[in-house]
Amino acid sequence: MNGQQIQSKIISMEIDVLKAVRQRTLDQLTEGPFVKEARLFFLLLPFFNGEQWSEKMESSARTVAIVYAALHSHDRVREEMPISKEQQLTVLAGDFYSGIYYQLLAESKNIEMVQKLATAIIQVSEKKASFHEPTLQQPEQVEETATVIETALLNAFYEENGFTHYKQLMEQSLLYIRYTEELEALKNGEFSHILRLFSETLIQSAFIESWLTDRLESLGNDIVVSINKCELDFELKNILLHQIIPHRLSAEPLTREG
Repeated sequence: MNGQQIQSKIISMEIDVLKAVRQRTLDQLTEGPFVKEARLFFLLLPFFNGEQWSEKMESSARTVAIVYAALHSHDRVREEMPISKEQQLTVLAGDFYSGIYYQLLAESKNIEMVQKLATAIIQVSEKKASFHEPTLQQPEQVEETATVIETALLNAFYEENGFTHYKQLMEQSLLYIRYTEELEALKNGEFSHILRLFSETLIQSAFIESWLTDRLESLGNDIVVSINKCELDFELKNILLHQIIPHRLSAEPLTREG
């Protein structure tokens, strides 16, 4: 599968999600459903890499994407009083998207996937709730929180469909992307939930930046190893390292064919 076909499939999945959750009023008054391209890439990675891919798997992947859209919508609600009309609609949008994926799961009659996805949603929600708890989290605990939020839904999909051999690469890559976003936010003077947790033990911005930079370097090296273990073809390596994972300084030598 070439790069254009891979990109077309990702766009097709995006369109399918938009069609499934389209609601005119919500589309006009909120930013609408959104799923990160990297998450769609890893949802479809087994298909891209030539694994057996059934219509049931395609439907499950679409449902996972809708769950991500629902959770993203809820994440956009800021902690303000009084709550604005836009935020009220954003909450409603998240609930609307949630209702659709529950409907899709019920129609699929895939009880095992329903159970795995429900467990993953609970895990993600619990980790997000920890943002508001007074308990001190060490950097390793913060990393566990970030990893669950980014990957629990995808892990549910992989486990249900026998794709766990991609788990390590997916987790390393999505964590790499999250840390890249956090580092960019830190440099721009923004303060996310993750950065606030880091600041409780690392204290100064310079220490947080150093920690994130070191982890990015380590994760980058780990990703290279995992790519080889998964035996991705040249085109997939190229897209992963140049389009999906941002700022991979050592990507160029890895994408030379042969």
